Amino acid sequence: MSYDVAFQGNKPLVAKLGLSNAHLIWSMALYLEEPDLDALASEALTDGPNDKKIDFIYYDPDTRRILFAQGYYANSDRDSAPANKASDLNTAAAWLFSGNMDLVPDQLKSAIEFCRGVLSDGEVEIIELLYVHNLPESVNVTRELQTAADHLHKGLGEPANLVVAGRELGRSQIEQLWASQESHIEVKERVLCPTKISFVENGPKWKAYVASVPGLWLHELFNKYKDPLFSANYRGFLGTTKRKRVGLPP
Repeated sequence: MSYDVAFQGNKPLVAKLGLSNAHLIWSMALYLEEPDLDALASEALTDGPNDKKIDFIYYDPDTRRILFAQGYYANSDRDSAPANKASDLNTAAAWLFSGNMDLVPDQLKSAIEFCRGVLSDGEVEIIELLYVHNLPESVNVTRELQTAADHLHKGLGEPANLVVAGRELGRSQIEQLWASQESHIEVKERVLCPTKISFVENGPKWKAYVASVPGLWLHELFNKYKDPLFSANYRGFLGTTKRKRVGLPP
């Protein structure tokens, strides 16, 4: 079953939010691994009159990320999503981090003030600009997102270790997120280990093989598969600050 069929099968969400906003929330819930769609919509959805081009805004304390997004849902198939919607994230970023709060509508004001506060307090390591749609990804959109991310990064000035990234969540990316819900292992191809297995660990229902492998080999695998290479890991990369620890949740 394709992700779009699964999405449109969520009729209560579509009826409540409309196709475009429902698709945005459904996709971002997959991206954030958030099971409660209604709570996410209530907290993060800001689309409306005079929304300053911010359809969605969210702070994730676990990964210390601010995410804001533009959403678009096409009712007919096209080769790509309109790139001007991606460039709207330039406007969104300007209002989010430096806009005059007296001109910001009430439904956005508290969210913007909160994001500015956590950024000022050093609680943000990553800012993501996302363009979420149901069409194929394109080079034009990628360029617009990269331009918006670079412009925001320069505008913020500091801190120097802040990562600002643009990401296009189009049809194939959302399909991949949806498929990962069915299986925790996203890379299905057989990958041959270039070294001998040093030893084997066994458990009641599992077996692990331990070996030392070249870093270059891992680098090549990552260049080929990107983040899905780590899809079976319990947790992703948590950053490099001393406050971060890898461990089980409480």
